[in-house]
Amino acid sequence: MGEISHQSLLLMRLEIEALNAEFAYLIDHDQSEKVADLFTEDGVYGRSTGARSSGREAIRESYRRRKEHGARTARHIFTNLRLVPNDDGLVAGTCILTLFARDGLPPHPADPLVVADYDDIYQRDETGRWLFKQRIVSWIFAREGASSPLALGASEKRQ
Repeated sequence: MGEISHQSLLLMRLEIEALNAEFAYLIDHDQSEKVADLFTEDGVYGRSTGARSSGREAIRESYRRRKEHGARTARHIFTNLRLVPNDDGLVAGTCILTLFARDGLPPHPADPLVVADYDDIYQRDETGRWLFKQRIVSWIFAREGASSPLALGASEKRQ
């Protein structure tokens, strides 16, 4: 891989951290209909269990269907971002999510729903903005009885 300057790496990190923060903010502040716009047109959002929503419209539909279940309070806390630039201009990344979430309006008990790993691939769009090309979540720790109300791939035909 060509040599990347320290300043370029730092700027890339700040921009990708901002992307992760926007992802969390939109979901946590009842604007999840905008989450799909943080993905490339052919982006994939999935789980390590195999469920996948492929493409912006499928991702948007997953969040639309989630909203039908009613009010939910959540706070997504992303930490330990690790980035590895690839020769093809893509960047592989991992981070840890600590998620506090419950159905209904706050306040709620402060016990996390899940601690998860996110394995991401980031790609710049034509304007130079970083987007998720792929985001796969793997639950590592989970509250007893925990489940996700987000049905990834639910609207897509299975093969």
